[in-house]
Amino acid sequence: MATQELRDKLYEDFLKEFPLESLKDMTLEKYTNLNREDSFCYWIESKTYKLGSIWGGSSYKFGIYQYAKKPNNPTIIVSDDKYAWYKWYNVETRDEAYKLTLSSIVNIAEAANEGRFMDIDNDTTLGEVLRWKIAFLYSHKQLIPIYKRTMLEDAASALGLIDAKNSTIWELQKFLIEQKGDKELFDYYDYLLSIILDKTKKHRQKRCYFLPKLRRKLLWLLQQKTYRISVRKPVAA
Repeated sequence: MATQELRDKLYEDFLKEFPLESLKDMTLEKYTNLNREDSFCYWIESKTYKLGSIWGGSSYKFGIYQYAKKPNNPTIIVSDDKYAWYKWYNVETRDEAYKLTLSSIVNIAEAANEGRFMDIDNDTTLGEVLRWKIAFLYSHKQLIPIYKRTMLEDAASALGLIDAKNSTIWELQKFLIEQKGDKELFDYYDYLLSIILDKTKKHRQKRCYFLPKLRRKLLWLLQQKTYRISVRKPVAA
């Protein structure tokens, strides 16, 4: 487990690499490339993993990305000879697609930097998880580094929020921040992850308990159906 100090340093390292002031000038090549070392996408997903995970899904979540193998999903993605981007962007070129993506990133980062967290979800150009990871990294650590709605719901409901499933992500974040007290952010984050993991384990155990009963019930119903078929009276000639 990473220490508070190591994660604080990683947070600062990200901001040195991608300062808010120059974010609007970030090139497409800096945003996404195949080096797996220095791109914004690499930092967001992999290098800052210990600041909250957004693993899972495909590279589609980045809005536009440089591909190693050309994607073949024309209902979702369009591409040129180097990049692929969301079809619903409804643009013809990589430059147009990147302009939309970068504008969204800057809007989210500026809103987070200024504490306008309720505005984060107003811009839906990027997916929910990516939006909130970007927001956290520019929030002066005023958010919880958990970005998946279901995880936030589990943590908030475990700590007493009554209507977690009908709350916005900002409302979930706000509630969890209010419960933090004087705990260090990343210590509190680890505590919340332990709550979420415990709830997930209990859910799986509950499923394991009910599945055998469900199988027996289905088998019984199947046997009854077979029995009714086998005793059906023959049709008179």
